[in-house]
Amino acid sequence: LYNSESCHARIMKMPAKVLIAAIVEIAYAVFTRTWLHDQLNGATLELAVTAVRLVTVALYWALFRQVILSRIPRSGTVKLPLVIVGAACALAIPFLFQGWSLGGGLGTALVFALTSVVVGLREELLYRAVLINLLEPKIGTVNALLFSTGLFVIYHYGALPTTVLVVTEVVCLSLVFGLIYVKSGTLVAVIAFHAVYDAIWCFGPYLAAPLPDIWRPAFLLPALIFVFLGTWRIGETSHEMQGAAQ
Repeated sequence: LYNSESCHARIMKMPAKVLIAAIVEIAYAVFTRTWLHDQLNGATLELAVTAVRLVTVALYWALFRQVILSRIPRSGTVKLPLVIVGAACALAIPFLFQGWSLGGGLGTALVFALTSVVVGLREELLYRAVLINLLEPKIGTVNALLFSTGLFVIYHYGALPTTVLVVTEVVCLSLVFGLIYVKSGTLVAVIAFHAVYDAIWCFGPYLAAPLPDIWRPAFLLPALIFVFLGTWRIGETSHEMQGAAQ
């Protein structure tokens, strides 16, 4: 499914674009989590951050459009029973556990829920469609998934608490998103999954007495296992890197 020599030659032409993307991603994290965070708050901050997110999305698309479009979707993968069960286990988490307090009432919750679409788009575009598609021909599927997940965890440093539970959640969800993307080739599916997961948190708690957080891995790990079992034996999606370096 890969023309390895062609892929390698094209990837070798990408370092300048990758460097630009790395600088942009670091600048985005620093700007939105320090200066901008000190100037604004609540829904206003979220809308401002979303505007910056959209700028980075446009830039990443301009830099890596051919890479993003290089994987051909495989129809039906996301409808497989085990994948559905795994997704359901993950989506149950924001219903059953205590989320963050947004403040500001329903209006603020709606703003955050709607901007979750842009969050999903931005993060899946870069950490799945760009990183995995660039890395997979060079280091293999497993290493590409692990490397993109490692960067995904690092990216969330400063945005989420650095605890074992939070890191476990980010790792599991990143691998779930990555597996679904690699095997289905469908970026829209993982963007929607990511956005819905984040959006559900905005309207909780859904239970009068949410479950203790210690039980969250009991949903995260099965979610990862089910998705892994449901996708791993599926053949690779077609992945062509023609014109990726242009």
